[in-house]
Amino acid sequence: MKCDGKVAVVVGSGSGIGRAAAYLFAENGAHVALADIDKNGLAETAEELSRRGSDASQHICDITDQAQTEVLIDDARARHGRIDSVVSTVGWSDTTFFADEDAGYWRRIIDINLMGSIFLCRAALRVMSPQKAGSIVLTSSDAGKVGTMGETVYAAAKAGVIGFVKSLARETARDHIRVNAISPGPTDTPLLRAQSDQHVIDKMIRAVPLKRMGTAEEQAAAIVFLASDAAGYITGQTLSVSGGLTMTS
Repeated sequence: MKCDGKVAVVVGSGSGIGRAAAYLFAENGAHVALADIDKNGLAETAEELSRRGSDASQHICDITDQAQTEVLIDDARARHGRIDSVVSTVGWSDTTFFADEDAGYWRRIIDINLMGSIFLCRAALRVMSPQKAGSIVLTSSDAGKVGTMGETVYAAAKAGVIGFVKSLARETARDHIRVNAISPGPTDTPLLRAQSDQHVIDKMIRAVPLKRMGTAEEQAAAIVFLASDAAGYITGQTLSVSGGLTMTS
């Protein structure tokens, strides 16, 4: 999983899984471009990396805005000279019933969970395709494989990410660009804690064969592995990191 001298752009690095991924990339020798919509969280991640001896660039970016993703990639390349890996850990949903939702909510879910990844990848390929090298790791969900009650449109968006990863991996293989995704199970992050009370969390844990939530660091390990040369023969895959919650092909 060594990434010595490589450049990784990590979107969502202001907290949670993205922050953990940024730390792990840096530990493995990568130069990291931090990106998030949360300016304060971004600064906290950068400060911690500085304490650990790594200098990371900071980029405010809302990936639901295509123009901002293009600026992010251009600025990261200008700062670091090249881009070897692009990662997105961005995702969001609420738990509501489909019949109670409106079109504005659906659009937000699809923009955050699917369109943002599409915009980011389009921008990344403008750099990676001429390089004839690169790795992209997106974030899906097992909801996109098996469905989740109360997250119907979210599940549809994450299923879209899975299909997008497979198709884009086929198109970019000729340029030696790999495209994969992780599919996190219940993971102890600030977002999950903010959205779920302890009763809901306990119910999640009971459903997981390993009988615990995952950690952001465990999700980050899967991301950095897929981005690194250690996964050089892996593309078009969505890896479930869920404690056995879903065991699908």
